[in-house]
Amino acid sequence: MKRRLGIAAALAILPLALWAAAVCLPGDPPRVGYGPRSDLLVLAGDGSPLGGLAHPRRRAGPWLEPGDITPLIKAAALAAEDKRFQRHPGLDPLALARAAWQNLLAGRVVSGGSTITMQLARLERPARRDLRSKLREAARALWLEARLAKDRILCHYLNRAPFGGPLVGLGAASRQLLDKSPQRLSPAEAALLMALPQDPARLLKPQAQARLTARRDRILRAMASAGALDRAALEQALAAPLAVNPLPPPPPPAPHFVRELAQRLPAGAPRRVRSFLDPGLQARLAALAATVCRERRQEGIRQAAILVLRNQDRAVLAWVGSADWQDPAGGQVDGVTAARSPGSALKPFIYALALESGRTLADVIADQPLTLAVDGGAFRPVDYDGRHRGPVRLRVALASSLNLPALRLVRELTPTAVLLRLRALGFSLPRNPEHYGIGLALGDGEASLLQLAAAYAALANGGQYQTPLLWQGQPRPEPRQVMNPAAARLVTDALADDRARELGFGRHGVLELPFPAAVKTGTSQQHRDNWCLGFSREFTVGVWVGNFQGKPMAGVSGVSGAGPLWRQAMLLLHQEKPGDLPPWPPGMRRIEVCAQSGARPAPGGECPVITEVFAPGSAPQGVCPLHGRAGAMLQARSAAPKTTRGISFIVPAPEAVYALDPDVPPELQVLNLEAQAPLHTRGADWRVNGRPLAHAGDPLRARLKLTPGRHTVELAAWGDWGRSRRAINFTVRGLGK
Repeated sequence: MKRRLGIAAALAILPLALWAAAVCLPGDPPRVGYGPRSDLLVLAGDGSPLGGLAHPRRRAGPWLEPGDITPLIKAAALAAEDKRFQRHPGLDPLALARAAWQNLLAGRVVSGGSTITMQLARLERPARRDLRSKLREAARALWLEARLAKDRILCHYLNRAPFGGPLVGLGAASRQLLDKSPQRLSPAEAALLMALPQDPARLLKPQAQARLTARRDRILRAMASAGALDRAALEQALAAPLAVNPLPPPPPPAPHFVRELAQRLPAGAPRRVRSFLDPGLQARLAALAATVCRERRQEGIRQAAILVLRNQDRAVLAWVGSADWQDPAGGQVDGVTAARSPGSALKPFIYALALESGRTLADVIADQPLTLAVDGGAFRPVDYDGRHRGPVRLRVALASSLNLPALRLVRELTPTAVLLRLRALGFSLPRNPEHYGIGLALGDGEASLLQLAAAYAALANGGQYQTPLLWQGQPRPEPRQVMNPAAARLVTDALADDRARELGFGRHGVLELPFPAAVKTGTSQQHRDNWCLGFSREFTVGVWVGNFQGKPMAGVSGVSGAGPLWRQAMLLLHQEKPGDLPPWPPGMRRIEVCAQSGARPAPGGECPVITEVFAPGSAPQGVCPLHGRAGAMLQARSAAPKTTRGISFIVPAPEAVYALDPDVPPELQVLNLEAQAPLHTRGADWRVNGRPLAHAGDPLRARLKLTPGRHTVELAAWGDWGRSRRAINFTVRGLGK
């Protein structure tokens, strides 16, 4: 009891004891702001707020200046916390005497008599609530009052006051509890907020509404007694319902973008940053992503990401990082920056390099089986549908995304040259060329949607690469001419060619728009990732769908998964004006060529003629070798088999080694056996390890379910050329071996 009486007496005489000494003590003024990472305000292109970067331990701000504190807020704060704020020097003798008397009657400390200035001192330097800390608060309060204006002290207090949970500062409390800025608060709302700092943890509980209402009403009556409210305003405020949002408001329109921008800002950058994002476009694309993931969840599509760049300056107009920021299954992972296998999405840049190296879109390349030596055996890649089209033009191979021609091009160009080109386009592929090999054409290595969209925007800008622009005034390197303008425009033309795409994707699908647009899809192994990237003259749009756990989707490809979202985004962007393709560079020529050989049509009109575009100096000079009299003779000679009798294996190659894939169901792991003969074959007898194996239709083709071990495949065939028998061995490695 004596200790408590001593505390009360000390509080009562504190002003007289400390006044003379405190004003002479050294010290620093209160810090302004919440630190370099918590008071960042990011604006959309139209100036509307997108959001700020939340502090990891609190949700604070925005920081208010004295001019932001309205007379209504000031009246509510003084009525709630310090009625004599304008008249005392930091300590209120009357409040301290009253607190001492209340503590004496209660037999314990029930009131400290703290002024707003003392509370600011405690918020600056939190400490245990004891006599020593109270003395320090008092000394700091006197120091602050001697050096700062009253309005500045009140502003510092309101910016630091706790308002419940993670909310720090009146700005955060007003926006998150009432969904409005402090300047728009009504009398009832101002009193409601100023009721919270006394005991926010209890007052914000649903069962404490009656207590919170009573405290609000006491503050309102005190405001009226001080002359801040007339009788009509007081009655209206007392009748206002208690409207507090107990949950945080929805996340900002582009939370992934705001976070990425904050991480990229250089030191010393302004804390108020204006971006280029279109809020309307952002909201509609985010809604589309959420709808797709909700409706196609059973197919394994759990997340989606969308990025839109303005080609003119590569400004980011929309950035949807996931379908739902609040999804506990990885919603805060950013699908725009996450690195994943790009599937076939890198093929356009391989073709651009091939065109620069002397190829043309009219050149013919083989879409036929390809055997690649790998460590311990052989690898035989196939197209996504398992078919072989034979000789195809480069235009068709690119537009239809055929795997085997792309692999042949990487082998022809060398993985080293392809890797250097991809790195020049912003892809961070850190390993050496031998690690990736020709698999760069099929998605070996990883890329992000941001990297892919920037590279496709380079195609749209004549091969000129520039890093994406996130905010206005962002420092960036000068654009780099990475691709030849003619090669970039030719690749663009192939990607926009609906007829050339027909071989692989058919006609009248989601990739065909009512205006010209270049587009390419990509699907990673086991359908884990779907991509669709494309552009018009004005915009580049990139889409990814999948899930952040890397689980396979149910047979969803880039066309069926990411394609519909890409289409909707492109239609939104061009709803007022149809899109178009970038202009052609000077000197390009349209020339008629043979559709089968890519050469000039032979005399006699026997060539199937098409029109192809050529860069300056690249048009074919020779005449088609496949048609006309001389061409027919050459064709007959080239078509004749190298051996006049006998059969040979195409699949498997002798001593080939195959490995079972642990991600593929065993019943789906089969080998398409294939052989060739000199002329027409009437029948065949397939055997594996001595057991018969049926063929389906074509006697020179059969399907074998793979099982671990060393196997012997035998084939006896007969036809107009006679009879022949062959046998070879191959090995299948078990799971995990």
